Amino acid sequence: MKNGRLLLEELIAFCNGKSNPIRVFSAKELRKATNNYDQRQCIMWDSDFKLYKGSLEDRLLSVKKYHTEEERFSVLEDVTLGIIKDIVVGSQMSVCQNVLKLLGCCLETKYPTPVYEFVGDKVLSNFIIPTGIVHFEPLTWKCRLRIAMGIANAVAYLHTAFSRPVVHRDVRSAIIILDENNVAKLIDFSLSISIPEGEQYVEDAVRGRLGNLAPEYVLTGYITEKVDVYTYGVLLLGLLAGWMLKTPECISTEASLPMFVKSYHDQNRLIEIVDPMLLKEGINHEQFLAFAQIALSCISDTAEDRPTMIDAAKQLRKIYESVSPP
Repeated sequence: MKNGRLLLEELIAFCNGKSNPIRVFSAKELRKATNNYDQRQCIMWDSDFKLYKGSLEDRLLSVKKYHTEEERFSVLEDVTLGIIKDIVVGSQMSVCQNVLKLLGCCLETKYPTPVYEFVGDKVLSNFIIPTGIVHFEPLTWKCRLRIAMGIANAVAYLHTAFSRPVVHRDVRSAIIILDENNVAKLIDFSLSISIPEGEQYVEDAVRGRLGNLAPEYVLTGYITEKVDVYTYGVLLLGLLAGWMLKTPECISTEASLPMFVKSYHDQNRLIEIVDPMLLKEGINHEQFLAFAQIALSCISDTAEDRPTMIDAAKQLRKIYESVSPP
């Protein structure tokens, strides 16, 4: 089976064949679990996949069904290889609290189908950019700080836990799910790429969402860990700006945030980009400004001027520890 061979080859390349055990599901099981991929059970949709809520053997699941090339535009050069990468890296990252745990996959389908634990249906992007979802409640400042620290920890783990650094390339709010306690879970690794042993970077075609990409990556195709720091910085700006993304100046997208925020920074007006919902909490404005400075350092035009993910997480923790209990 082609998909099984590709999965084995990637496992050997990434972790010498030593991986956390995962279950192999049949296509029939997943059709049953999702009621034949009933659209009413779709909890997330992205340019490359839809995530469905399912139930099998009295256990709730999340099933990620990738689109065919004919259905949607894909940022993946090779859809199957991207999904295999998603499964392999995801299986190794499942030990991380801020990654959605991979339970297994189906290799019978045209494209492999990853299967995850089910933690809820709250997608972070819906809370950053309100879309009229039912029972919407703004995320508190302390909650946003916890989300920021959690994703920083997950990406830092990706950079440091393996024999070769792995770069995610696509950190953004649309692929982060919140559980019932608003713990953030990163759910996709299909664009991730390893830096060869002994090298400082890896070169590859430019992939991802324009506006979220580090300038040096767009210009040269060179990928380092600092590429993730840049996209993470854009995520931080989204967490800080929130409802401000609804303003015409921001074009309602995270991708427009770097230029939007930098222009306010240059005019010493940073506090004006803070989500009005946060300002209502009566938090010391210095915390917002300190958070904004971390984000701005992450989106520095020069890679060398950006912090590491570990340093960014440490700086955020200092702010978090200064916040009074809710």
